[in-house]
Amino acid sequence: MTADESSPETTAVLLMGYGSPNGAADLPSYLADVLHGQTPSSEMVAEYVRRYDRIGGSPQNRILASLREKLERRLGRDRPGTRVFLGVKHGHPALRDVIPEAARAGFRRLVAVPTSPYASTWISEPYQQGVAEGVRAAGSPMDVDVRLDWHLDPNWVGYWSRAIRAELTAHPDPNGVVLLSAHSLPQRMRDRGDPYPEILTETSDAIARAARLGRWSFTFQSAGNTTEPWLGPDITEVMLDWERKGAHRQIVASFGFVFDHLEVLYDLDVVIREFAQAHGVDYRRVPMPNDADEVVEALARRVLGSSPPTP
Repeated sequence: MTADESSPETTAVLLMGYGSPNGAADLPSYLADVLHGQTPSSEMVAEYVRRYDRIGGSPQNRILASLREKLERRLGRDRPGTRVFLGVKHGHPALRDVIPEAARAGFRRLVAVPTSPYASTWISEPYQQGVAEGVRAAGSPMDVDVRLDWHLDPNWVGYWSRAIRAELTAHPDPNGVVLLSAHSLPQRMRDRGDPYPEILTETSDAIARAARLGRWSFTFQSAGNTTEPWLGPDITEVMLDWERKGAHRQIVASFGFVFDHLEVLYDLDVVIREFAQAHGVDYRRVPMPNDADEVVEALARRVLGSSPPTP
């Protein structure tokens, strides 16, 4: 928010996240929401129950709640009294419910920022749709300023560079390699012009420069189990290629995500870890930022309207 914008009395902040089920009982409705209203099969529900049980449940909702609290405190240093609402694409509290709540509280303008730093169509469109649903449900005029794209914020790049350097220092190996990983995307989205791959390349290059990496690769992970093609190279292919070159210790930094959730705790720490062990690879993962101060500061900068320098 800048000095010439609406007064703090009528402007609030909307922190937007993906969302997660709170337990097995939530999974059918949660998956139906993810599937745009389609009823998930009993087999799908059972498989996701198994996955969530394996990781002890997702910490995503707890992390989002902590981020909301920390962001509100941080913004209060510059804009005393700033209120931060939390809304998610899937699950609760849903964007379509939170925006009417803000309207009932007397706010007429929301500055909205997603917890994903990547301004991909694939990522941003569902947020935009949720915001539009919420505005329609508000029943009174509501202006929502959605601010995307903080992938090159120095706090974001800095977190990953420092965390990677710490892991390399703790487990030195001149023949080791760092894999910078992000969620894959159906090829059809790229064919429609989604800038996601270019944004990720830009971010991974910035992280590699900041961390002074010599041996590293960018990889995709968590491709969907569908017949259509997804973007590569897949992390398993890259792992095997580096292993054949003698890189038996491989450190994964899943910079495509902000916090621990199913795609990190299960896709990486269960599936990819087991794959690595089966192929003689010493798998290690860099801790996720979660609600780290760097994430809070990056979100605050985006809300406050400052433009970070390119690292």
